[in-house]
Amino acid sequence: MSAISSRLTAWRDLRWAFAAVWLLFLAYPVLTVSKSDTMSTAERVYTLVLLGGFAVGYLLTCVYVLFGTSRHSDRRRAAPVAFVALAVVAAATTVTLDQEVFALAPYLMAVAALSFALPVSVAIFVLLTGSAVVMPEIVDGWELDTGVVVMLLVVGPTVLAVRILRARKELREESEAAKRSLDEQLAIVAERERVARDVHDILGHSLTVMTVKSELAGRLMDVDPTAARAELADLHRISREALAEVRTTVGGLRSPDLATELLAADTALTASRIAADLPADATVAAPQNRVLFAWVLREAVTNVVRHSGATTCRVRLQPNAIDIVDDGVGLDGSVSGNGLRGLRERVQAAGGTLTLGGDHGTELRVLVP
Repeated sequence: MSAISSRLTAWRDLRWAFAAVWLLFLAYPVLTVSKSDTMSTAERVYTLVLLGGFAVGYLLTCVYVLFGTSRHSDRRRAAPVAFVALAVVAAATTVTLDQEVFALAPYLMAVAALSFALPVSVAIFVLLTGSAVVMPEIVDGWELDTGVVVMLLVVGPTVLAVRILRARKELREESEAAKRSLDEQLAIVAERERVARDVHDILGHSLTVMTVKSELAGRLMDVDPTAARAELADLHRISREALAEVRTTVGGLRSPDLATELLAADTALTASRIAADLPADATVAAPQNRVLFAWVLREAVTNVVRHSGATTCRVRLQPNAIDIVDDGVGLDGSVSGNGLRGLRERVQAAGGTLTLGGDHGTELRVLVP
């Protein structure tokens, strides 16, 4: 038997034991009925059957409704029905038990406290206790039993305290479940944003290079067919690499390499007839910053090729910074567009800062503390 099965079995046994021990207090009305000289045999049988039904109903209510392992919403619907059924059985015993029926009141209090909202539970406690005090003054032959009243005054607040503690526990569990659900939803949203950002960066760069190379191949087709075929072959290679990168990105495996991105930047800039001044050694950047700088380089070069109209592009690496400068028309300092917005999010997530400026062209700088 597994540990979980053992715990479930122990919990079931504990529920039965906890519920059954309180049935000892039913011995008082049972003995009263058994020793009564005023009841007929039929009345005794009638009363004992009702008491037996009450005991069984109380046990089943405790074990399967109040302390069951079913969903809280199912128990919340079933508990009031169980209380009403027990109350009807208790009322039916009044015909023969008279004021001894108040011996059943503690059970009704316990079920009510765990079945209804706290205000309703308090109202039932007041009603039952008040009835034990007032009814002997109204009904002929009934006498005030202070022992019963004291018992109700002890049992009532006790079960209400249990009710409050249980409500707090259920509220805490619901709050934790809601938090887990929210965390899962946020994780899904974050993953979607990551995939969207990565796919944009990958495809944006690759499609830009492919566009430039296809235009170059078209211009070379009549002038230099051999060079045109070389550009088309390179175009085919880039498209296959882009497809592979998208697949790894969707699988969460994409992690760009700075050295590779420097080579790709040189290819893209050269194909666009932009003079490239790039560092020869990617290891200048600190190891923990290289992936981020690879993304920065990819997006920045894509923008240079697409929008800048530049003739030169210079990249400088430091352990904690990367600078990309071109002599083009410049970009809006607000950093608009999905690519640059996604880039800013990457940098901020790494604890860095991104600045964009330049009087003649564009200067993009990313600094990581």
